[in-house]
Amino acid sequence: MKKHILIIVIIVLSIMLFSRNVTIYYTQAASSVYILGDFTDFKPVSMDKSNTGIWKKVFNLNEGKYKYLFLVDNEKILDYKNPNTIYYNGELYSVLTVESEETYIPSINDGIIGVVKHNVERKFINPVKPGEIYLSLEVQKNDVQDVIFIGNGKMLKKEKLIYDNSEMYRFHIFTPSNILKYKFLIKDGKISLEYPENYYFEFDFDKPIIKYLNVPEWSKGRIYYQIFPERFRNGDKNNDPKYTNNWYGPYTSSSLGSNGFYGGDLEGVIKSIDYLKDLGIEAIYFNPIFESVSSHKYDTKDYLKIDPHFGDEKTFEKLINELKENNIKIVLDGVFNHSGDEFFAMQDIFRNQKNSKYLNWYFIKKFPVTKSADSYLSWWGYADLPKLNVDYYGVKAYISSVIGKWMEYGIDGWRLDAADQVKESFWEKFFYPLVKGINNKAIISGEYWKDSTRFFEYPAFDTVMNYLFRDATLGYAKGGSASNFVRNTNSYLEKYPPQVLNSLWNMLDSHDTSRVLTELNGDINKLKIAVGIQMTFVGAPVIYYGDEIGLDGGKDPWCRKPFPWDKEFWNMDIYNYYKKMIKLRKEHEALRYGEYEVLKTKLGALVYKRYTDTDEVIVITNSRKIPVKLNMKLNGKYIDFFTGNEVNSIDKISGLSIQILIRQ
Repeated sequence: MKKHILIIVIIVLSIMLFSRNVTIYYTQAASSVYILGDFTDFKPVSMDKSNTGIWKKVFNLNEGKYKYLFLVDNEKILDYKNPNTIYYNGELYSVLTVESEETYIPSINDGIIGVVKHNVERKFINPVKPGEIYLSLEVQKNDVQDVIFIGNGKMLKKEKLIYDNSEMYRFHIFTPSNILKYKFLIKDGKISLEYPENYYFEFDFDKPIIKYLNVPEWSKGRIYYQIFPERFRNGDKNNDPKYTNNWYGPYTSSSLGSNGFYGGDLEGVIKSIDYLKDLGIEAIYFNPIFESVSSHKYDTKDYLKIDPHFGDEKTFEKLINELKENNIKIVLDGVFNHSGDEFFAMQDIFRNQKNSKYLNWYFIKKFPVTKSADSYLSWWGYADLPKLNVDYYGVKAYISSVIGKWMEYGIDGWRLDAADQVKESFWEKFFYPLVKGINNKAIISGEYWKDSTRFFEYPAFDTVMNYLFRDATLGYAKGGSASNFVRNTNSYLEKYPPQVLNSLWNMLDSHDTSRVLTELNGDINKLKIAVGIQMTFVGAPVIYYGDEIGLDGGKDPWCRKPFPWDKEFWNMDIYNYYKKMIKLRKEHEALRYGEYEVLKTKLGALVYKRYTDTDEVIVITNSRKIPVKLNMKLNGKYIDFFTGNEVNSIDKISGLSIQILIRQ
């Protein structure tokens, strides 16, 4: 009995000595905020809202690392202020580090160097291709004066990234050597510490410890156009579905839904190439074009066949050839998480039940198998979208034949649907090397709506549909603060591998969201701000068909209305603005792949520049109605892109406006 009492006393004393109160804050506007993590047994705990609108909760925690998420208005989100994350049990969590009160407090010039990190992960060792690599060293915030690269390589660029609790020194290195030998010199006060002290790190480019991530050069800063084929243009009446709705409406949710058809096809795209070229488009991302019974084509019936209502392989070949003649790249939608229920393997299971040789192609729950989510796993419980078992060799063999066939035609890449619902190992170990083995200049873009860092680690993709950009830009254009925009975009700009950034698919909407014009309540000034940012920001703009002529529409299916080719229905102000901004982007290398620097944020006013050694563009926007005084002197001669006037200073920016300055 005494022994048990002693143990209890020791436990209580240890909690008193080594635990501390930790306050966690959530500062965004919300109706309800909960926190869940391993210190709450992953059960939501309500946070308290202060009079100033800040949410907080105090926990008594021991020293260590803790995983957590916020539950904001019933949606799980990461702590945007915390750059430290970990992937655990199928989800990405923020990581909280609790240290004892006696922990060293960093201070520059004190001659003491705290925690230093250079681990074997892409965050620190990021090879692009033989001879080119990014190397990073992480130190505590406000702890050291400088970090210097030492090694047998040429430093092309050095940058310092500042996070909440740490600083990252990143070096872009080129070397002619097969083996790069390097170390870091850390300076603080009178102390100069070599890290490591008595030897050099080595990176063997012939045997890289981390795989290369070399994003195709052509994709950097390129202007994409997303086409939903069934609704873009009807170029061949002979292949129309039996029941085709009137192209110009009236529209209903039923007519625009998966069983409603309007007759758009590949011939329509061919007949629109002059239009796309005049607009300035340089690449097309097609929603699925393979045989399917629906209008959206995400329920594939035959991956090896062009949908008959879109045309045939001759039409496809003609399309490819004409696009290539005009230097327009082609990216197809790959739907490999699930097939349609009319796919031959699923049909065989329906017919032969337990005797089917395709049982391992899916995740069968029970017999008899009927068209029901109770019978097999499916995408979000939709019985017509049975989930494929991509680990099974038969499925992999089939997908290999699909990839091989269409890449033989000369397509330039794949956009991968529902990427996060497929095992990452499938993308990393099978799909990525398969595609790159056929054409290492092909682009692979994953559909993921959140922080995509993990998909670049091994890697799985070259780029992603950048919904983080969309959220930040629309949030700003609706009247959000400039500082929020910077923080939200920096959350990925400072985290993703640098070679990825100029190829990120920066979209404002898609076939899965409300149209940008509708999202901004029809306000053209706000639209111009959003589009202006899209066309001048780091990444590759993706225009959803029809946005450029003012097509509106709410969430699916209203965002999938046919493109009105009668110019009577076009908003020419929006169209001319798109053309002007696209032309600006194509004429300035600074906007395609230049550096990015925020010059000022004040209320709704945002000022940033894009620049190279020979080109510079400054963007000034104000998301709010009230003008903002900026009082910024410019070092050099600039011309206002919209007025042609010379500008020497930025005294103020009008409400709901955008100004673009080009250095002369």
